[in-house]
This record gives sequence, structure tokens and C-alpha cells, in this order.
Amino acid sequence: MPERASKNSASGMTLIEVLVSIAIAFIIFIGLSVSGLVVLNENMKNDLRDEAVNVAEQEMIAVRGMPFDNLLGIDNTTVTVARAIRGVTKNYTVTRTVLPIGTDPDNRQLAINVAWTRIENNMTQSYNHQVATIVRR
Repeated sequence: MPERASKNSASGMTLIEVLVSIAIAFIIFIGLSVSGLVVLNENMKNDLRDEAVNVAEQEMIAVRGMPFDNLLGIDNTTVTVARAIRGVTKNYTVTRTVLPIGTDPDNRQLAINVAWTRIENNMTQSYNHQVATIVRR
């Protein structure tokens, strides 16, 4: 008499069970790949911001090293700084502003604004980072 296979047989899995387990694994891997893309996107955004902070710091060091009387000559000037980040050249727009502090001619507020853009979800997003300091004669 031939033996009949039982549904509860421990000898293997049915084709339906294999297909269901493959489908579940596929859904999990899709979720992992999407989360990986989100992580890469956020890392790139952080790298761009970190580089903007570096650009602002370098500009601040350069301007603070200038003679006090030359500060008014850089008021409202804008320069573009190009930086390579992960093999891509990114342009940062640096705007320098010099403002008087009250009525004292020997004190000035120096503000440096670094702006950049990035395409996220097919839309251009603008970002900026600003640092300020007080310069005395």
C-alpha cells in the first residue's frame, strides 16, 4: 500500500509555504533598501551642512584677520565657494555683512551667512548657516 503524504509531515515544506516565505523576505528587503536610501540622503544632507559650517569658519577667520578699517569695504559682499563633497562639486554662497553696534564707531558686528541649495523629492530646498561676531578696533 503506497504511503500518503500528510499536511503535517515534517519531511519538508509545501510550495505554497515556500512562496509565502519568499514573499515575506522580499517585503522585508524592500523596506531595508528604502531605509538605506533614507540614511544615505540624510548623511549627504549632514555632509553639506558640515561643509557649510567649515566654509563659514574659514571666512570668519579670514575676515577677523583683516584690519578694522578694511571691514567696511567687505560690507554686503557675496562670494561663491566651491567644495567637493563625495565627488560632487557644491557651490556655497557666502555673504558678509558689517553692522555698527550702537553709536560706538570702534565696534562692529560681523555676520557671515553661508547659503546652499539641494534637490530633495524633486524640489529645490534652500539652506543657510550664519555666524556672527563682534570686532573691536
